[in-house]
Amino acid sequence: MRKVIFAIAVAASFAATAQTTTPQGFDAMMQKQQKEMEDMKPKFGFKAGYNIAKINGKAANFSPDTKNGFTVAAFYSAGPRSGLGYRTELVFSRQGFEFTGDGKTAAVTNDYIYMPHFTTFGIGKFFQVQVGGQLGYLLKSSKEAPSETKSQDITSFANRLDYGAAAGVEIYPVKHLILGGRYNISFGNAYKRMTESSTTMPSPFPLPFNPDEVKGKNAVINFFVGFRF
Repeated sequence: MRKVIFAIAVAASFAATAQTTTPQGFDAMMQKQQKEMEDMKPKFGFKAGYNIAKINGKAANFSPDTKNGFTVAAFYSAGPRSGLGYRTELVFSRQGFEFTGDGKTAAVTNDYIYMPHFTTFGIGKFFQVQVGGQLGYLLKSSKEAPSETKSQDITSFANRLDYGAAAGVEIYPVKHLILGGRYNISFGNAYKRMTESSTTMPSPFPLPFNPDEVKGKNAVINFFVGFRF
């Protein structure tokens, strides 16, 4: 009889403990799962930034300098804040380079549409590293010189397709706000080689260098601010 009473008492004790702790534990578990699901939801956003651009490559009478520009972009990202994820973007980028000719500074402006794809790695909730590649299409290339009243269209001398690599970082100081920086480097020549092009070389030649001698490649440092949903 004593054993039966003891067993009933133990069972009642376990039941009381379960009634008091299970709801709290269940709520905590559900909150954790909801937080993880929220963290995994795909994110969309917009950003705009400032470019410091130039073209790599030098010749005897050509030493390019940097040119200021800008970017605007929309992006889609998937993955947790911490750990591996994915990012793709659609970017408009105004870039180019400046150079000195006849003692005066002139500039070449290139407008591109880029689609970069990144593997991302989040470190905690406030920092992310991005590494990947990008493919671009040149919309227009123009040259502005002090001696000319209007810009000269030199798109026909440029390679329309551009491709390369990009890497950068983002920080998230407060909810929804993005601050970041990125470096883009092209692998393809920005301008056509005249020996391989059907374009007749005009006189005077509009480019400040001979593409047969200088393999000019785009290089851009970008700083940006954005908003993510």
